[in-house]
Amino acid sequence: MMELPETISWNWLRYDSAREAVWQTWLSAAERQRLDAFRQAQRRRAFLLGRAAARQLLATRLGIPPDRVPLVAQPDEPPQVPGTGLFVSIAHAEDMALAAAAPHPVGVDLERLRPRPPELCRYVLHPEEYPVLQQFKTDPGQAIVWCWAFKEAVLKGMGVGLRCSPKRLRLVLETPTQGRMRLEDGTCWRVQAAEREGYVWAFAWPENS
Repeated sequence: MMELPETISWNWLRYDSAREAVWQTWLSAAERQRLDAFRQAQRRRAFLLGRAAARQLLATRLGIPPDRVPLVAQPDEPPQVPGTGLFVSIAHAEDMALAAAAPHPVGVDLERLRPRPPELCRYVLHPEEYPVLQQFKTDPGQAIVWCWAFKEAVLKGMGVGLRCSPKRLRLVLETPTQGRMRLEDGTCWRVQAAEREGYVWAFAWPENS
């Protein structure tokens, strides 16, 4: 799929109603409480799928059962795995979820690859970044999806999410599927993505990791 650093492991899941009951047994009491609080079925499914993908990944990496993984997360905060030295990131879109783990900050995003309205560019891109859209081998309506996925992966890896404007990050592409994201303080993150099953799968990690 792509050549990520050996330090990064990842896992993805597609929703399967036959597996839902098993996935729920993996959750902590706090996670089950959060799951029960969702009123919309789609949000419940996304939360469960993301946690299942992360727990399955971390269980393999740590050599323990999924329900023993010390995965914790507060609402609107990035998930953590205390006592393991690992960072984890989770993304979900529709009926799919993606998770990544590493001994350094890591971020992932998952976006359905479909044209988006032009006004999204004004939210995602700094005016100096507009030429970047021409470097993607697709139309601008889909190119912005790749830009958005790259930037959200970095923001999630930083642990700030959308509390930070995407326009504060500057994307420098090396190829249509990888490049560097420059932050205002001069630090950089590596970004890499691929198209798979109609989605953009994006990964980000600090350049000097």
